[in-house]
Amino acid sequence: MSDAERSRTEAQRRADRIGAFQEELAAAIRDGAVELTPDQLSGLAQYHDTVLGELARQFDVDVTAGQKRASLGMRVATLVGATALGASLLLYLARTWGHLAMPVQAGLLLAAPLVALGVLDVVARRRALRFATGLVALVAFAAFLANVEMLGQIFALAPTPEALLAYGVFATALAYGYDQRLLLIAGALCLVAWLAARIVDLTGPWWMAALERPEAWLPGAVLLLAWSQLPHRVRDAFPQQLRALAVAIACLAVLALGRSGRLSWIPVEPRVIETTYQILLVVVAATAIGVGLARQWTETVMLGCLFFVVALFTKFVDWWWASMPRYLFFLIVGLASLAMLWLFGRVRARLRRA
Repeated sequence: MSDAERSRTEAQRRADRIGAFQEELAAAIRDGAVELTPDQLSGLAQYHDTVLGELARQFDVDVTAGQKRASLGMRVATLVGATALGASLLLYLARTWGHLAMPVQAGLLLAAPLVALGVLDVVARRRALRFATGLVALVAFAAFLANVEMLGQIFALAPTPEALLAYGVFATALAYGYDQRLLLIAGALCLVAWLAARIVDLTGPWWMAALERPEAWLPGAVLLLAWSQLPHRVRDAFPQQLRALAVAIACLAVLALGRSGRLSWIPVEPRVIETTYQILLVVVAATAIGVGLARQWTETVMLGCLFFVVALFTKFVDWWWASMPRYLFFLIVGLASLAMLWLFGRVRARLRRA
């Protein structure tokens, strides 16, 4: 991470702190908790306006809620633009690829990610083009992916899980180097998929059968969770993304095993496997909720609640869908939801007292 980028991140944090301070100060004055003279208020406002103006001039930070919404729209436009440009490039290559000689094909594939990286570095150094950084970074990742895949086809190389490792390392490097959260998710998912494929390959089946072995994904989820606990002094939003991905992968794997015990490696009756993993899903979801509430991990609490509801609803379907009237089934689901609402209300009240 460059010094300029680190400075911009710190500048945005300071601008956010100033905005929060101004709102809280205004509320305190309205409630009569603090009294300031007009000269003091004017001097403080002038000081903040000067600081925010300087931060906006030097680092192009967002100093108002409207600017943040506009920045969000620009990020969405960046994602759409990157997708469209990548699709355009791939479709054009597919149309003209067969007319090119093999050395030309290999040269283009090797040059594409290098050129994209060069453009990315130039764009990232231009403060006015910072919203284009995400677009160019996604294009660079797509070029690297096309490089590996199409070179493998040209030279008739057998598919290997190490391609997933290469994708994961490349995407993660771009994510940390240029603060790209979408590439962080893509890279982390590729790394977890590589580990799952390697585990499946060691057990005998072809590595592409990893999707049929949900248990192979659980070690990767654990490692992602450990990764999220590493210090992220600057990329402080990355641990949230990694935790959310880890919880989602773990819960999805356990959910799949709870619905089909034949996917498990454990040599036990499938029905026993399904019951065990259904209980485990409830335990994992409840643990995610509890730990998330204790540590104020909002994304973990939300995902835990989501999968807890999914686990509960699927069991309701198994127990009662075929044996009772539909209105009674949904009445039970509604009452269970109200019970969960009451339970979370009690937890919230206890946390507030603490």
